[in-house]
Amino acid sequence: MIGFSQSWLCRRAFVKSLAGVVALSFGTCAALAQDTVIKLGISPFQDTMLPIVGQQKGWFKEAGLDVKLVTLGWDAIVPAVVSGGVDVAINNTTGVVSIAGRATDMIYWYGWNPFTEGSALMGRPDKGLVTVDDQVSKGVAYEEARRNAFEQLKGRSIVTTMATDMGKQVVTALESVNLSQTDAKIIDMNPDQGLAAFLSGTGDAYLGGIPQRTRATAEGMIVIASGPDLAPPPINGFVTTKTFAEKNQDAMLALMNVMFRIVRYCNDNTADCGKIITGELNAQTGAQLTVEGFVGFWQVFENYAGNASEVQEAILDDAGYSYWKKTWDGDNQFLIGSGSIDKPVDAAEHFWGNKVQDLYIAKYGADEKGY
Repeated sequence: MIGFSQSWLCRRAFVKSLAGVVALSFGTCAALAQDTVIKLGISPFQDTMLPIVGQQKGWFKEAGLDVKLVTLGWDAIVPAVVSGGVDVAINNTTGVVSIAGRATDMIYWYGWNPFTEGSALMGRPDKGLVTVDDQVSKGVAYEEARRNAFEQLKGRSIVTTMATDMGKQVVTALESVNLSQTDAKIIDMNPDQGLAAFLSGTGDAYLGGIPQRTRATAEGMIVIASGPDLAPPPINGFVTTKTFAEKNQDAMLALMNVMFRIVRYCNDNTADCGKIITGELNAQTGAQLTVEGFVGFWQVFENYAGNASEVQEAILDDAGYSYWKKTWDGDNQFLIGSGSIDKPVDAAEHFWGNKVQDLYIAKYGADEKGY
């Protein structure tokens, strides 16, 4: 499908009106200064690297944006936003809640990517660890299977990245069976270093991202539990500062417009997206993710919203399968319990999802299609 820049559409509508032809009204016609610079932080994961697709297709430029992609480790993203190293980044609510008490300008701007089945607690096959799925397949009731899977971790060592959604998944799972993080030995490392250590023999279990899960599976590791077995799903989205968001409202909305466009394109052209993403990802990490793997994961391990209506249904509605408030409250509970923050972070001040939804729909509509 041919893509038109919003500036072209606005000029086209204006010229037609001056010529005496019926004036056209486009939701994309809000004024946006051309080549608005946005330093966008991304991490080396198959989901957070999606903006590379828009960059290669030229869609950010079409939208009047000069997006400069900055690749950072997952645990370096939020500090980069706070320090001004990047203007906007892809991260999740856990990252914002972890810092907003000290960096009061920090906000979770808008979410569009629930990490539903993406999180997976991996285990060594030679450690006698039972998995949720194996137990259920043998007739064990789900709740009992889940309890057995996490109770067996008492006294075990687990490699993960604390003060992030990854650490939260581990701690929440332990607490759900009345274990604390001190009942297991938590080895805190960034995802790639942690995976390397785990594959080299450190730890009994490991939790990282999908690329790390893929590599661990290829190396013969087992999935002890995944997704909702662990905790309410993390929700990837754009994080930024109030100052930047207020000063660059139209640019931020245009950025989201392109992200929705990328998702819809990848829905129809998954292999092409997979080729772009895996090429970049494998060059930066040891994930060894294939295009076939990307295609198999797309809209399966995690969900990507293709328009504002899908965000409303999945994330913003309280009946949504990934309702943001459950995740936000879980973040507060986890980070207070781990001593990372001393009081809950107020969602009314730092979660802008509902506000942005209204702004976005007013400009672009709720049910965009095509790309």
